[in-house]
Amino acid sequence: MAGVVRGHHSRPEHMQLDDNTQARVRNRRRNRWLVAIPAAVLAVLWIVAIAPRARGVLEGMAAGDSDSTASYDASSSKFSESPIVDGPIAKSASTVPSVDKTTTNLTTKLTSSLNSIFTGATYAVNVVDMSTGGTVVGVNVNTQYTSASTYKLYVAYSMISAVESGEKTWNSELDGQTLRSCFATMIVNSDNDCPTAWLNEKGFATVNQQIHDAGFTQTTIAHENMLTDAADLAKYLTRLYQGSFMDSDSRSMLLGYMKTQVYRSGIPAGIGDNGTVADKVGFLDDLLHDASIIYTAKGDYVMVILTNESSWASIAQAASTIYAAL
Repeated sequence: MAGVVRGHHSRPEHMQLDDNTQARVRNRRRNRWLVAIPAAVLAVLWIVAIAPRARGVLEGMAAGDSDSTASYDASSSKFSESPIVDGPIAKSASTVPSVDKTTTNLTTKLTSSLNSIFTGATYAVNVVDMSTGGTVVGVNVNTQYTSASTYKLYVAYSMISAVESGEKTWNSELDGQTLRSCFATMIVNSDNDCPTAWLNEKGFATVNQQIHDAGFTQTTIAHENMLTDAADLAKYLTRLYQGSFMDSDSRSMLLGYMKTQVYRSGIPAGIGDNGTVADKVGFLDDLLHDASIIYTAKGDYVMVILTNESSWASIAQAASTIYAAL
């Protein structure tokens, strides 16, 4: 029959075999079963145990899973996971990777509550989902405020840049102490002398240009005229979270100091036991600001609240209200 290829074990039914041939056939058939059975068992094990795991890993990679990396061990036929460890990171602006998850914008839903919380005050709120880069709450995000001590985040970036470029070391002297010590007290205790000494040494105009070159164009670093907005602060904190504009050691140090800064009556009080908050506050006259990264079971978010004529209790209430709606 043209076009048909039979396997070498296929035999027309009318052909007869002698006893020896029949025995050899039976042996070959038995040997095929001895090979086929273990192969079938391995196939079942793959379907039941390994394939779902492999599929889960691949789906996680496709969804932009940022918590772990997966590798395949050929000798053990197992997938293994290991946490991602920060390494040297390019100091350039970046965006949050696009993933399938979408962000629900809660601005309309929460504006009435926030207006009530901040009755008699002016305020700006910017909340960004770190898993998507999408805005969760955005109220008056481009309104400039006198920065109060939130400007020290920008000075921290200037200090870090000087160390990473080799211009300074963390043991360099500043204001009668090491640069590292100055850096720490500036973030943890919101000390004023160290950032003032840095700006006097570097020059306000130089640092201001450095900040603009880094992409924070709505921020002004000038003598007695420090300005910023919720959009720039959220951009700064997003890039800090991503690790996209300083190396991993600098990033870890800054985040560590922000997590232990001593003024915790605002956003940290509002989040409470629901998560960990790394933040920098600012307070000057009637201005109260809190710029934070929050790490929670619901996900990680940047949350910036800037106010005039409000209170820390109101900022805490706003943070709690926003978190409850996430």
